[in-house]
Order: sequence, then structure tokens, then C-alpha cells
Amino acid sequence: MPAGEDVNKTASEMGQLPPGWWQTVAAATAFLQEFANHEIPLLVTGIIDNSVQYSVYSGILLRHEKMIVWLTAGHIVDELVQVLSSPNFKLTTMVWLDDFSVKGAEGIRLHRTDIPMKSWKSTGHDVGVVLPSDVDLGNILKNDKIQPIDAGIWKNLSPIRPEGFYAISFPRPWSIHTKTPALISALVNDVLLSLKADFACLPLEVLQPLRENPDDPSWSDLKTFYGKILPYIDYPINNLENPKDLSGGPILSFEWTTEGHIAYSLVGVIQSWVWAQSFIKAEAIDCIIDEIDRWLKERNLDGIGKKGIP
Repeated sequence: MPAGEDVNKTASEMGQLPPGWWQTVAAATAFLQEFANHEIPLLVTGIIDNSVQYSVYSGILLRHEKMIVWLTAGHIVDELVQVLSSPNFKLTTMVWLDDFSVKGAEGIRLHRTDIPMKSWKSTGHDVGVVLPSDVDLGNILKNDKIQPIDAGIWKNLSPIRPEGFYAISFPRPWSIHTKTPALISALVNDVLLSLKADFACLPLEVLQPLRENPDDPSWSDLKTFYGKILPYIDYPINNLENPKDLSGGPILSFEWTTEGHIAYSLVGVIQSWVWAQSFIKAEAIDCIIDEIDRWLKERNLDGIGKKGIP
């Protein structure tokens, strides 16, 4: 997918690009302006044992023919299914955070929560998808900043020659939330929760499979993407002390086109990490494309999402 003016402008302003130029705060910020158009977090809040709990799940919107799906990690979909079906969890809020950068924005509350979800984690692929309702998609796409990644991009298996990689996610340690009693409610335990959070755009160095980890074969799979989070060259302090909620975010690569512009591609979905060494693991998208295709076609035949979004 071609990058926008901000990315190409930042690159051109650097003149003769030095090695590692994309590992700077300025470059990562410019790329994030593009990447954030595709990612939309899901906020889920509820009450367990009189205690308010909340989670922000990372995911990215993909276009599949006339359907639009939310791609995330398989274990996130499993957790959503478990939480929403638990008799001990009282759901209070479920919101697509489509405009989290605007002060006072409340996002898009889900029109319905019984929407189709699929996880392939049990079959060895930690990838999952959620089909938002047509009503929710209509509301989401009213925000012209939201742009699902076209199938021609995320399903393009032609060889790429990336110059660099980024992990994009919505880390919980960067979020600030406050809660106050909902006085208008007759239920004492109801609360109003305000959330402010920021995306992370983290430069990555590609790693070879960690063969020195024989006790955990998942870190030695030749088809899995492995990376090491790099510090910004001009701001080496890493204030992300805990990677919680990085899961489900995309790994995106970028490369130069023959016309001298920057384009980027979806590489994988973040699964897990070894934080002590800044290692990150992601499911390669090309390993799961056929499964996603098959499931979505079945849903379309069932009439789910058949209406689509133009």
C-alpha cells in the first residue's frame, strides 16, 4: 500500500537518508499517521466480583471482497468468547475506539455483541477475526480517517524487499483511565470509564528462529516472524516496561517502490514476546490467508455480512 504524504515528506526532508533513519522518532511518528488509519482497538469493560475490569484489544481492519473484518490474535478472540459468555462477568461497555485521539470521543458502541468470531489458535495459528455488524461498520466508516487494508495488499504474496519493520499496537501501560460512579443508574456497581491511550510504533530487527530455545518449539518455527524491538536512535529510553496488550497488533514492513516512493505491507499479527530480551513473535499472514478466505466465504454464503459495505 503506498504511504501518504507525511511519510514521503519526512523521508525527503532527511535528504540523503542515513542508516537506520526509520528508527527515529520523527520517522516512526510519520509512519504511525498512516498505520493508525487501519488499526482500531476494541475496549471491553465490565464488573467481576464488584471490581471494574477493562481491556483494550489491538486489531486491524481488512477488506475482503465486500466484507470488512477485524484481524487480531487468536487468543484474543478466545478470551473475548470466554469473557462474554461468563456468568461472572457483567459487561458494561464494548466500544470500537475509532477516534481515540479526539478529546471526549466515546468511540462506536457495539450495536450487538453476538457477532461472528473465529480463532485458529487450536489448530496452531494464533490468529483470529471478528465480523463487526453492518450497523457498526457503517458508523466506523463515517470516520474518514479509518481505512481498511485492501485485499490486494494484505493478500499479496509476491516477494517484498523491506527496508524495515514496525510493530503497531495499543499497549496497556500507555493508557490512562479514570472511573466514577454512574449516578443516573439504579445499579450501584455501574461506573463510567474514561480512557486515554496512545499507539506504539516500535522499530523491529528481524531475528532468525531462536534455535537455542529447544524447550519452546514455538520460537523455532521457520514460518513464524520473529523480531527484536529496537530503541529509537534519537530517543533510546524505552518507557514500555510491560508489553501487555501488544498482542493482536500488526507487524508492517515498508519498502521503496521503483518510482522512489514508500509502500508498506502487512506481514503478521503479534502473538507473544520475551520482554527481557525485547523479542517479539508474530503469526505470518501468508500462513493463514487460505483459512481466513475459507471462513469468510462460508459466512458470506450463510448470509452473514452479505450486505457488505461499498
